Amino acid sequence: MWSAIGRATAQQVRIGGRLWVRSTSRLAAKLPARVAPIIPSGVRVAAVFSRGFAEAGRPKKTSKAATSKVAKKAAAKKPATKKKTATKKPARKAKKAPAAKKAKPVKAKKPLTEEEKVKREIRALKKTGLLKEEPARLPENPWLVYSSQRVKKAYLELGPDLNLPDVMAGLASDYKALSTAEMEELRAVCAQNKIANKTALRNWLDNYTPQQIHEANLARKQLRRKHKIQTRPTFDDPRYPSRPLNSYAAFVKSRFHVSGINDPTSAKSTLLRIASEWKQLGAEERKAFEEIAKTDSDRFAKEMEPYRK
Repeated sequence: MWSAIGRATAQQVRIGGRLWVRSTSRLAAKLPARVAPIIPSGVRVAAVFSRGFAEAGRPKKTSKAATSKVAKKAAAKKPATKKKTATKKPARKAKKAPAAKKAKPVKAKKPLTEEEKVKREIRALKKTGLLKEEPARLPENPWLVYSSQRVKKAYLELGPDLNLPDVMAGLASDYKALSTAEMEELRAVCAQNKIANKTALRNWLDNYTPQQIHEANLARKQLRRKHKIQTRPTFDDPRYPSRPLNSYAAFVKSRFHVSGINDPTSAKSTLLRIASEWKQLGAEERKAFEEIAKTDSDRFAKEMEPYRK
């Protein structure tokens, strides 16, 4: 680097050189053309010295391509992302305990009348008696089979125009006029219906416990006896303990199938013969059947214990 004094000295040399050149050029103009201008050596050194300084002092031009590349690189650099400061979540405020609701005053129920009590009892008995749950039964009587067949046939022919009283009016006389073969057909249908009803009832009973069926039978009996309401008959549940035999029933059971006493044509005559034999038995002979009755009674009491709890 040039100091301020050096720059000033060079400037003076350049200026001095220019003055010498101008003066020598004027001299050369006055001299003849063939004579070469004589330039002092000091002037030439100053001129060369000045050119060297001029060339060294000029700044080099930077190319546009270089500047554009630098600019692109600077633009390509993404600004450094600032780290997010972790913000702490405010602590949850404890929920206030809900204020205790005031209990609404319970309205006093009106006492039931006697009629309402009876209706409520009947509804409960019908529910316990399984009246709605019991499966429908097919007719097991020849008259019921015949009448149901005729009504069904009339409904298929007349449809909604069927007048049931008119149809039923002539059924009784038609039923009495049936032939023996037609009656046999009706009896055969009844036998099939009995088997179907027994199977359906047994499958239905399996859905309930023996205790529930026992309570259903008691409810049906109470509806008939206390409230005079006709219901379906009680269930004959084979799972329910069979009734115990008394001494006379034990004797009948032992003698019913004995040859010479049993009359295959009449059960009534057989029972009359057994009854006369029972009357002729002495106290010692009856004692064996009384023991049988006592044993069977103990069996029944033991089997009924679950139903009495």
